[in-house]
Amino acid sequence: MRKYLVTLLIILINQTTLCAQNPERVAIDNTHYYFKLVPKAKPVGVIIILHGGSEDPKDVMNQITLDEVALKNNFIVVFPNIEDDDFKMTVAQRVLDAIAQEVVDKHKVSKDKIFLGGLSGGGMQTITYAERAIRDKNTYFTPRAIFALDPPLDYENMYYRYQREVERNFSEAGVNEAKLLLAEMEKNLGGTPETAKEEYIKNSMFSYHQKDGGNAKYLLGMPVRIYTEPGVEWQLKNRHRDLYDLNCADISAMINLLQLTGSKSADIVVTHDKGVRPNGMKHPHSWSIMDSKSCMTWILNQLK
Repeated sequence: MRKYLVTLLIILINQTTLCAQNPERVAIDNTHYYFKLVPKAKPVGVIIILHGGSEDPKDVMNQITLDEVALKNNFIVVFPNIEDDDFKMTVAQRVLDAIAQEVVDKHKVSKDKIFLGGLSGGGMQTITYAERAIRDKNTYFTPRAIFALDPPLDYENMYYRYQREVERNFSEAGVNEAKLLLAEMEKNLGGTPETAKEEYIKNSMFSYHQKDGGNAKYLLGMPVRIYTEPGVEWQLKNRHRDLYDLNCADISAMINLLQLTGSKSADIVVTHDKGVRPNGMKHPHSWSIMDSKSCMTWILNQLK
């Protein structure tokens, strides 16, 4: 009888552990949903992690361990699936508002302890949401802190980078992406940087040619950490891109501006040869450039 009870207890413990790690899928509408992981203990905060382009939440969960580390530290972890967003990020703002409100209402966690982060386009959505929370005051929450992995930041610079990509005509993947994004930028923002300059500045996360950095100035009082891997050797070999074409240029410029204007919590993490895709292919624009344990330590420090 005792042996049976011990065996049963082990099974129940294993099932409980599995359930705690098994994400719950929650629908927002017919298109958007999110996966949610909830700790057993009372949550101390929420971490929302946004996927990049050409991937979904499950892909992200298979590439990082931040969710596992966060659960052990009693954070709710959310992986949204956001589709059909554009360069104005209105879809992301609506979806993030809905997710945060559901999580706060259901789990009674403070909306002042929500952290936001993402890769590439997810990083753009992260930074845009944070800036609008302060600039427009029309978001459901203001992030406690934000982190991003290799996000493009300046729409004007992005536009000309895409033009150079098309002109070089070296990488089929790069050229096809550049043509698509050029068309989307002109459609979403009402023209080119010359014909719709104000829209480019209004919607950019950072504007290098604006003395105050454009929307970046609204991040002055917010903890910001951005990861980037220039991977110049890889970029030259595989895309024939130089430093003027890489996200790291605007990332370093924005962090520099924030630090120069008084921020004590604007942080850049530059890695080398860390970028690897799940299939083993080296690529500097990857989730692997973020050390999950280090990121968790940084997040915990923002709660102090």
